[in-house]
Amino acid sequence: MPIVYRVFIGLILTAASITAYANDAAVLLERTSIAAKQLNYDGIFALQAGEKLQSIRIIHRKNKEGEAERLISLSGVERELIRTDNTVICVYPEGEKMQPNHQPLGRGFPSDLLSRLSLAMPYYNESLGGQGRVAGHKAQEVNLIPKDNYRYAYRLWIAKESDLLLQSDLVAEDGRVLEKFAFSSVEMGLEIPELLLKPQMQGNTMSWERVKPTSGQTGVIELKSNWKIAWLPEGFNLIVHQNRIKARNGAAVEQRVYSDGLSSISIFSEKIRARHSHLHGGSQMGAVNAFGSIINAHFVTVVGSVPARTVEKVGNAIEYND
Repeated sequence: MPIVYRVFIGLILTAASITAYANDAAVLLERTSIAAKQLNYDGIFALQAGEKLQSIRIIHRKNKEGEAERLISLSGVERELIRTDNTVICVYPEGEKMQPNHQPLGRGFPSDLLSRLSLAMPYYNESLGGQGRVAGHKAQEVNLIPKDNYRYAYRLWIAKESDLLLQSDLVAEDGRVLEKFAFSSVEMGLEIPELLLKPQMQGNTMSWERVKPTSGQTGVIELKSNWKIAWLPEGFNLIVHQNRIKARNGAAVEQRVYSDGLSSISIFSEKIRARHSHLHGGSQMGAVNAFGSIINAHFVTVVGSVPARTVEKVGNAIEYND
């Protein structure tokens, strides 16, 4: 067989192998998304974001009555979160303030993370990685690499025997882990009694309807505004547009929030006031980057859990039209 022909056949086989490998990863992610909602499990996971470390117990049950889970903070302020198919109830101590948009207790890892990942999958390439152990369970690694350089990568570890997501790393281009979710212990396939899904602490409560994320256009009505955003990464759609007053100094602020279902970018603009300090240029705290500038006598700030180049490019694409 001629050398050129052998090389050609080798390239075809290699391409086929890569495609099959990616398909295997996609199938595994689909099974993992189902497992996070269908399995009964009781475990403790940690969320590390920058220098902040949060420890949380999660109890999840699925039966004929539907899906329910309870999250209990094990570090910091004592809190509990009870989530059903449609409702979220947060219990927090007397004297502590709680807002539903604060995304408490790690957003309900692992089920919530997977639902958000599924919306953003068109902008990632997935592949199988190595094998290892997490929380005493054999695990398969799956790598999610963004198709552009405006998002972070993910490294997931999935239990081989149950398909439950055991660990998720948010990874920068240089390989640094910016945020990490990981179980330290978890039991699966348990009978979960009703008592374990009821709040056990006393305090204030707040409840709200659970809004499931959707992809594509969100139907948010844009307010009348002089601001134009000339560029955003592909897939980012407007999900919030509001005008509000800062409680601290009474300044009027226009806020827009864009999301691809997984990551979000917020844009704040406010008119310059006397003795007013503001971010100029870039700033980073863990996975969150910010970029500040002055446009037409306004302070404009772009903030998001995206790479620094993303907030800077968005910031430089903002225009003010009289």
